Amino acid sequence: MLKRKERQIVLDYLYQECMAESKDQFIIRSKMTCKLESKMKYEHLSNKEKLEVYKSAVRKKIINYLIDGASKSLAIDWVNGCPKKREMRVREWAFNHYDELSKAEKVAICEKLSLTYMG
Repeated sequence: MLKRKERQIVLDYLYQECMAESKDQFIIRSKMTCKLESKMKYEHLSNKEKLEVYKSAVRKKIINYLIDGASKSLAIDWVNGCPKKREMRVREWAFNHYDELSKAEKVAICEKLSLTYMG
């Protein structure tokens, strides 16, 4: 069973997915419906499915952490390179680097982000 903080992370993840799929032109209505849909979807998920969604959310947060860290440095920065290409390279590096991280490294990053690693 997920605790309060983990539950909120899962709800936020489901909400973001709903917002990405929403085609409603009215933002406020879209936000309200997605908030309700995410709560309903959460209630209908089994514990195993909730855990899988939580793992996906944590994976996304770790990758965003790696992207943010690499973007603030001069990593993958070449002369005459454009910012869009650098951004694409950093994103690709972060996705590949996540797969190469050991469990201990993932736990350490989760501790920095104040998350619980359940992998």
